[in-house]
Amino acid sequence: MKFETGKRGLLINILSLIVFTIVWQILVILARNDIFNIPFIRLRDIPTPVETWYALVGSMFTRIYGPSFTYGIINHVYASLQRVIQGGIIAFIIGVPVGIGVGYSKFLGNLFNPIIEIVRNMPPMAWIPLSIFIFVSGGSIFIVFIGVVFPIILNTIQGVKSTDSRLIDAAKTLGASESMIVKKVVIPSAFPSIITGLRIGIGVGWMAIVAAEMVIRSPVGLGYFIWNMGDLGRYSEMVAGMVVIGVIGYIMNISILLLQRRFINWVD
Repeated sequence: MKFETGKRGLLINILSLIVFTIVWQILVILARNDIFNIPFIRLRDIPTPVETWYALVGSMFTRIYGPSFTYGIINHVYASLQRVIQGGIIAFIIGVPVGIGVGYSKFLGNLFNPIIEIVRNMPPMAWIPLSIFIFVSGGSIFIVFIGVVFPIILNTIQGVKSTDSRLIDAAKTLGASESMIVKKVVIPSAFPSIITGLRIGIGVGWMAIVAAEMVIRSPVGLGYFIWNMGDLGRYSEMVAGMVVIGVIGYIMNISILLLQRRFINWVD
């Protein structure tokens, strides 16, 4: 039954994408033939899915034009993913211990909660000018870190606080030290919440890196690619880059969800 449900869900997902693509193609064609249009939207100027596909294929690899060359989308994807992974790893290494400490210790909670609540309400984009000013390089990675670390901290805190108090009391009765309680009881209990925080954070970090690359104007990266294609009037390539961003974000989200489900099944 689970297999059938999963298979049916996958089929619905595929059909929804097909329908969306067909509707997109039809609406643009109708607009270009003055049959249908949406007020205040230049629908006729939007690339069709077919044009976007050909632009994607044509922009996939690096091309050399005499003494100059243009990076392919694969290079831009690699650069953006590398920054997100680096920023995400740093955020995970810092965010999980902070979340565990703040969630388990009242003293640390009182000490750090005001700082966390103030800083987390500053959007990652607001940090871009400061990162340009402070960092000689790696400003984009810092923006990813800001986007990822707070969802991890907050979900870790929630996971720690949701730990069954009876398990903690039982561990204390058996003579476990505070460090052993945290290691053997609190962290395993909070791990699903930690993974949820990572999933949310990576999503925020992925959006943040694209915006950061647009502003910081890194020579390579999907954000830079999209902005540059827009400047050059190559809108099919621009939309192709946007589609690539969405697909990669979807894949990352699904991957972390599978990891979370695998862990939960292992715990059960």
